[in-house]
Amino acid sequence: MRTSALIHALAISAFIFPTTAIPQEFTSKRIIEALKSTGKTRSFKGEMTLDAADRAFVNGIRVKTRTITVVEREKLDSIVEDNELPALDLAIYFDFDSAEITSRAEPDLMELGLALTSAELGESSFMVAGHTDVRGSNDYNLSLSERRAASVRTYLVEKFDIDDERLIPVGYGEERLKNIDRPEADENRRVEIVNFGN
Repeated sequence: MRTSALIHALAISAFIFPTTAIPQEFTSKRIIEALKSTGKTRSFKGEMTLDAADRAFVNGIRVKTRTITVVEREKLDSIVEDNELPALDLAIYFDFDSAEITSRAEPDLMELGLALTSAELGESSFMVAGHTDVRGSNDYNLSLSERRAASVRTYLVEKFDIDDERLIPVGYGEERLKNIDRPEADENRRVEIVNFGN
């Protein structure tokens, strides 16, 4: 699991790929540093590199207009894990049973938008992964997490004029709790970001 002077590693439930937690004071600079290419994915030019098959799969998912299937989500997870792609837990909080962007979340989303439109990340594509707490059924929570991911995507597209094909919304429901000791805690209602590169 990666570490940095600016960030610390976060263990998550049902671990598939490592996620980095940003300290409470979010800044676009910290987000940029956390989402930059790692050694395994960086070419000699500093660009994100995936093999042709993985890149083709990600590009196909980017242009889908329907919800991503479980099989497609598992393939994305495999690509993230195998390539050790930079992943970031931004803890974009949502109210209980809601996919609405809250005033509490807006400052952090503004910093995220600045990061994703920066020179360093402005050409990359990202997974926007939604999460819920454990209240509600599995199916309901999966649907809610998909709506949360879509809400973040819509916010970034509308506020920062980001091409919507750069942002891949994915729902995980209650599968990956941030706080496994308090499964109904606020911090479990969040969104993660993963950098898939150019």
